[in-house]
Amino acid sequence: MLPSNHALRPLDVGVMLATYHNPGSTYGALAEHLGLSKSSAHAAIARLVRSGLASRIGREGVRVAPGPMKDFLQYGVPYAFPAETVPRARGIPTGFSAPSLQSEGPVNAPALVWPSRLGNSAGVGVHPLVPAAPDISFRDPRLYRLLALVDALRLGDAREREVARELIGQSLAGPPL
Repeated sequence: MLPSNHALRPLDVGVMLATYHNPGSTYGALAEHLGLSKSSAHAAIARLVRSGLASRIGREGVRVAPGPMKDFLQYGVPYAFPAETVPRARGIPTGFSAPSLQSEGPVNAPALVWPSRLGNSAGVGVHPLVPAAPDISFRDPRLYRLLALVDALRLGDAREREVARELIGQSLAGPPL
């Protein structure tokens, strides 16, 4: 029987993206950045390693596998973690409603937001993969953009998903920043 923490969880997507862009981060730094406990960050890394999306380097070092990560983001996440929505919410824009993606997306699509008292945009509420996503949007523009793109994949129509796939591919094309 597999351990109960064997399967990937939505939070692991954010841990994977944060680890990719901050490759030398300790569990403590990663946990603080994503608003997690150290044990949650450690468990997420263990699940990523077990799934083949990352590999261990040394005692606390982890390297995310760029190819599998890109494939999982573009084609797996929308099926593994379908979006949960609420009809109307106030919060932080996500998907193609995010400020850095507005020019890339559809013109007449309904606004999407992560419900949060921190935001002042209204739209369809989307439960974020990472609970601290609204806070992250103010601290880490790069991670915010990628999490918003993942939401575009989870909620978009065929055209929007294709644009989001291309943008994710471009964002992950070079070495980690």
